[in-house]
Amino acid sequence: MKNIYKKIYNDQKNLGDLAESPRVKIMLSMIDSLDLEEKNILDIGCYDGTLLSQIKNRNNNFFGLEASGWAAPKARDKGIDVQEIFFDGSSKLPYEDNFFDLVIAGEIIEHIFDTDYFLEEIRRVLKPGGKFIISTPNIASFGRRLLLFFGYDPIIEISPNQPDSSGHIRYFTFQSLRELLGKNGFKVIAEKTDCLNFSKIGKIKSRFLGKIFKRLGSSIIILAENSNQGG
Repeated sequence: MKNIYKKIYNDQKNLGDLAESPRVKIMLSMIDSLDLEEKNILDIGCYDGTLLSQIKNRNNNFFGLEASGWAAPKARDKGIDVQEIFFDGSSKLPYEDNFFDLVIAGEIIEHIFDTDYFLEEIRRVLKPGGKFIISTPNIASFGRRLLLFFGYDPIIEISPNQPDSSGHIRYFTFQSLRELLGKNGFKVIAEKTDCLNFSKIGKIKSRFLGKIFKRLGSSIIILAENSNQGG
């Protein structure tokens, strides 16, 4: 799987301009609302550092984990302490216990086989009461429901060797992700989505309708807290 991901994310064309992504903008608004200062912040799957570099308060310590050999150096150029690793679900995150005040995992959990261990490791490196922002595609989105209704593949990958594969092996709804987080010691604070999609590739979309019909939105975006006071 490591070689597959390196191939998929070998250049920017695979993710496009993250700075213009509605999902990234919502995650940034969540982060900025926390009013963090002189804190340790980790972005798992930081790619080229776009998200961390846009956090308004620069008076923090920024760390990143990234599997792409193309993207990791670009994140370092933005002043981010990046380690180039692929989280394979068996090794530990390369940080000490209770080190981070905020951990971000945008569009990562859908790639993870052992999601319980993944969240266990995140909670380990988070301080008690530390915040966790996670996003993942919504399998119950309006666009996917339309595709399924008409008998088409609702954008579920059947092989990592598909030309447009992103390497997804897990799929979530708001409810299933909320339950998984609760099971693993996180308390959900806020839930949002980015937009409502009306086409397969997302060119026809509405952010306004996404605010009204959150559970039909394209992405699941959750702010949670490490509720285990033992760390």
